[in-house]
Amino acid sequence: MEGTVAVLKNSPVHVGDQVDESTTHHLFWTFLPCIEAFRHCKPLVSIDGTHLYGKYGGTLLLAIAQDGNSNILPIAFALMEVENAESWAFFLSHLHQHVTPQEGILATDSSWRPPYAYRAYCIRHVVANFALSFKGQDVRRLLVNTAYAKIEAEFDYWFDIMWTKNPAMCEWAN
Repeated sequence: MEGTVAVLKNSPVHVGDQVDESTTHHLFWTFLPCIEAFRHCKPLVSIDGTHLYGKYGGTLLLAIAQDGNSNILPIAFALMEVENAESWAFFLSHLHQHVTPQEGILATDSSWRPPYAYRAYCIRHVVANFALSFKGQDVRRLLVNTAYAKIEAEFDYWFDIMWTKNPAMCEWAN
């Protein structure tokens, strides 16, 4: 497709002070319609990764944005054999170079922290892990309500209910 950006990087693997002659691969790609559409989205990029299982393994990284109607738009993708600082830097630098060159959105390594960038936990992932220790839909809903509280009083309300139901849930959440 015209305008598609695809970047493949091969790197030797460093194990301690030794260099393993095998290589790791990093692949970044995006499409011209995604780049153009991002110009009309909210100036916020959410990034997540997922581990791939089976024959090929590795990690898939994904950057998404939202338009004015809160519709989700995938804007960039990357495949990594290993998820580490180098692979994240590769992904973020190409994301900035090809998709988000605007000031304040992944502008430099130093701006990958507040007020330009924040690290957050995905509530869906946290709740999935929480559900491994605490069973029941009502328990999951308590954690979600607590996490989505917009003011401190609302957070305290839901947290107190969790504490009353099972103090171990609050200890886990903390």
